Amino acid sequence: MGGRYGEVRGSSKIETYLKYVHQVERSDMLPHNNPDPRYKKQCKREMVQDPETGEWVLAFHQHT
Repeated sequence: MGGRYGEVRGSSKIETYLKYVHQVERSDMLPHNNPDPRYKKQCKREMVQDPETGEWVLAFHQHT
């Protein structure tokens, strides 16, 4: 499936989530995102903490 893959990083889960929402809002991609930014708890569950930097990381896929 086409689209764009990436990740968003932040020092806390809420910061990472807000960066992700901002990125989705300014994106020119169709509104099909995985994870869906409308579900904050789902996004937070999918975050992992980078053991080297301590940052929270959310991987995403924006479908075309």
